[in-house]
Amino acid sequence: MKILMLNYEYPPLGGGAGVITQNISERLAGLGHSVTVVTTWFNTEKEVEEKGNLKIIRLRSKRVHTHKSSVTEMLSWIYQSKKYLKNYGRQNKFDICFANFSIPGGEVAFYLKKKYGLKYTVISHGHDIPLQFPKQMRWFHLATYNRIKRICMQSEANFVQTVTMKNNIDKFLGEKYATKNILIPNGIDTNTFTPDYSQRSNIFKIVFAGRLVEQKDPFTFLKAIKLYAEKNRNFIVHIIGDGILRKGMENYVKANHIDEVVKFLGWISKNEIVKEYQAAHVAIVSSVFEGMSIAVLESLACGCFLITTPLDGIDEIITKDENGIIVNFHLPEEIAQQLEHYHNEKYLSGYKVSDMVMDKLLEQYNWDIIVKEYEKTFKQLINQ
Repeated sequence: MKILMLNYEYPPLGGGAGVITQNISERLAGLGHSVTVVTTWFNTEKEVEEKGNLKIIRLRSKRVHTHKSSVTEMLSWIYQSKKYLKNYGRQNKFDICFANFSIPGGEVAFYLKKKYGLKYTVISHGHDIPLQFPKQMRWFHLATYNRIKRICMQSEANFVQTVTMKNNIDKFLGEKYATKNILIPNGIDTNTFTPDYSQRSNIFKIVFAGRLVEQKDPFTFLKAIKLYAEKNRNFIVHIIGDGILRKGMENYVKANHIDEVVKFLGWISKNEIVKEYQAAHVAIVSSVFEGMSIAVLESLACGCFLITTPLDGIDEIITKDENGIIVNFHLPEEIAQQLEHYHNEKYLSGYKVSDMVMDKLLEQYNWDIIVKEYEKTFKQLINQ
């Protein structure tokens, strides 16, 4: 198959959605399909890069930061993509287009369908579909509601990662279109994200990874660390990521005298992330919403014990008190209590997640298996 992949964020840009696009693209290319990714150029990245069957085209648009994109920047990418693909799409006869996010990716795919009749699918990463995460996305969804509905109705399929996301898009589009909404979970790069307990030191290590934005509720995390630090000091915290809340978080850390144990790493490479997870005992996720968190899957795959809020689909990922525990939203006291419990009951005895629990996780969320589901669906859609 000749597949066109659209995502305005592709590593090193963005967070989980870019990582998902990269894993799917590389594996489809590895299965012998020709995959062309159209994304955003940034800094010193190559504008065109080819790796076997995979071609990455980075378009220059108004992108300023690696970790975030404004509406203006998204619109710029949409404009540049339509302009570029107007000719490129005519010269290269793709079989199907795989658009990330209803907007901006789906907007470009919808244009290509009207212009060339190119079939397209949309993959939602959670917050781009109306009714999901309504508080933070209210104004965006009010402005784009009808356009998103049209884009998703005109697609061949809409991919989501969890049951709640499936129920939400079914409700949004209506019963008539429910059969085109397909649930395929996210996965783990099992060749890269693996445990290496030799990386752990004698100091109790905690990690937090993700964009430092309201959705991740990082201040609940920091409040928990403050409470835990009132009784314990022989531990370290590494915060991976960046975002608009970072300055406020740094001020909070200093004001509450936990700057000796808390370190902000910013955005780091995939290899560095692996080492951080491998060296950590506990990973904490305090998010109020996630589509299906890549950070959750990758930290668990490296052997971290996960303390997490009750995110969609988390019950299927966590084996209670074996590889993680679920706490309530916005309750730093619960996180602090679970840190204390893990430290006393597991860390001091040299606890490691059992092979059986780890094997179950890696078997269920292996990208190599999951991508074959996408491949199978694409073939069916192309031949319809």
